Amino acid sequence: MLNSLYSRIFYLCTIVLLFACSLTGLIVVTYANHMHEKEAEEQFSRTASILSWRIKEMQSFDPKAVKDEMTVYTTRDNVDCYLYDVEGSCITRSDNNLNEIPLSPAIRRAALEEPYFRMGGPMGNFVEDTATYVERLECDGKPYYLMLIFPAGHLSVFSSKLIAAMVITLILTGISCSTLFYLNTKRVLSPVVQVTKAAESYAKGDFSARLQQTGDPEMDQLTSTMNRMADFIDRNERSRKRFISDVSHELKTPITSIGGFVDGILDGTIPHSEERHYLKIVSSEVDRMSRLVHTMLNISRFEEGTMAPRFERVDITHLLIKTLLLFEDKVNAKELFVEGLEECPKASAVADKDLVQQIFYNLTENAIKFVNRGGTLFFAVESDDEQVHVHLRNTGEGLTEDEIPRIFDRFYKTDESRGKDTTGVGLGLSIVSRIVALHSGTVTVKSIKGEYTEFIVNLPRYQRIEEQKQNGGHG
Repeated sequence: MLNSLYSRIFYLCTIVLLFACSLTGLIVVTYANHMHEKEAEEQFSRTASILSWRIKEMQSFDPKAVKDEMTVYTTRDNVDCYLYDVEGSCITRSDNNLNEIPLSPAIRRAALEEPYFRMGGPMGNFVEDTATYVERLECDGKPYYLMLIFPAGHLSVFSSKLIAAMVITLILTGISCSTLFYLNTKRVLSPVVQVTKAAESYAKGDFSARLQQTGDPEMDQLTSTMNRMADFIDRNERSRKRFISDVSHELKTPITSIGGFVDGILDGTIPHSEERHYLKIVSSEVDRMSRLVHTMLNISRFEEGTMAPRFERVDITHLLIKTLLLFEDKVNAKELFVEGLEECPKASAVADKDLVQQIFYNLTENAIKFVNRGGTLFFAVESDDEQVHVHLRNTGEGLTEDEIPRIFDRFYKTDESRGKDTTGVGLGLSIVSRIVALHSGTVTVKSIKGEYTEFIVNLPRYQRIEEQKQNGGHG
């Protein structure tokens, strides 16, 4: 039990509390006893002063008269009185006890300058603790010592009661403070227990647990950090699972094709004269798998947040034209008409040049694949104070209303595209949407079935300063 954080805190605080209360009690008891003794000393001093004055006022020093005077105080105040000469011999006393009570030289020396006072054990006729008071006086020009012995049992009783009260107070205070400490510590450590449970869930692979805010700044910082960590790990884990699932699914078809053709060549099913033809198909499928893996890795980097753009001022119009020139042979092969480029005004934006070119490349490639032979590709660039708008439109079959919402999903292909695009893997538009999101932009699609399909990319002209400062490359 001592190994737990709560136990260590509890026992440490309990020890500190007991020590503090004990020290406080000791100081209070010591001070109270001192004050009580001081009060008793003052009381004895007044009694001795009165008795000394009465002795000095006598016309002649008569031991019998002195004894009678001292007996009055013994009877009234229960005080034993003794009168000694300068040598310490008892001249007279108020009691009738025959036991000699000497006045030592040390006490006589102590009483020369000021009255002597001491608390001690039983003395004189008293069986309880006593207080001894000695004062030097002169009578008829001769020095004498007056000693008074007072019963001091009430001081011991006072100290005992005070100590008992302090012990009871200490016990009650300890119980009360321990209860309050237990309840408060249980409340304070409750978030720690929740963090522990959440960490145990994470260790088992369940990242769905999230911690609630407590209102305590330190704990809220910890819970926020834990939640962000869980979000990051959960996102990466889901990305990993999707990556494995998607790659496994997409690789199944080309691997099956490659395996079938290779087996056919090896076992002689495919004639020797046609081997070159099927080997080209195998090579094409290998290229397809290579593109798939490369593309999937890029998508995983987007989802994990490790793709960091290099923001710079980019001429969007020039980049669009430059990208289109890469498809000159395909445009000529399908006898396409390209419109709008000559009317595109110059427009710039703060963006990652390579990533934006990939947007244009994927959209242009997609448009050329599905444009009808002899059809038209239309490009337009517009800009305002906030954004640059790029339009890419191709004539052709277009999309249905059911297909438009799913067009940016990974591996999604329309029924029409499955027949026309046998080399693609259905990831181009998914990558476009992720790159645009990385730039805090948007991409939308418009289409009329049997007429056209148009993609509109909206990129902010400026990026936040924080993003520009974080430029560190593509990860």
